[in-house]
Amino acid sequence: MTADRREDALDWGDPDDPSWVDPGRDDRVDADEPAPGDEGADARDGAAAPIATAASPADRRRSAVTAATGLLAGVYLAYSVGWILSIGSLPLTGATLLIEVMYQFGEFLAIIACALWFGAVMALTRGGRPAVRIGWLALGTLVLAPWPLLLAVLS
Repeated sequence: MTADRREDALDWGDPDDPSWVDPGRDDRVDADEPAPGDEGADARDGAAAPIATAASPADRRRSAVTAATGLLAGVYLAYSVGWILSIGSLPLTGATLLIEVMYQFGEFLAIIACALWFGAVMALTRGGRPAVRIGWLALGTLVLAPWPLLLAVLS
């Protein structure tokens, strides 16, 4: 430690230390080409340039599961919008106030069912296999489809 402690606070170590990282040099994607102003650096220090490695199969699988989960989340969001549109197109006037209130409560549950299903599947399959999670989410796409809207479009 030097007499000036402020200088020590700004010192991050020895650049010759193998654990030292230079973001301008070590994070290059194309390691075969030298960085600008770095010609012959590998020949000087005798170290080979870092080589970009491909993603491992586990990383690719994790990315695929994340993409599938995101896609199904988008489908569930579209389903909620579909339920909102289909509920607006099917008015009901009940004979009694109780029938009308219960019908509106059912409409509310139909709108939030997609979000509830998605949240429940994500919470209950947190530590499990990804295939089980995707399976339950896929099953929900069949069960929770906005059938009144789909039948109105098809007919």
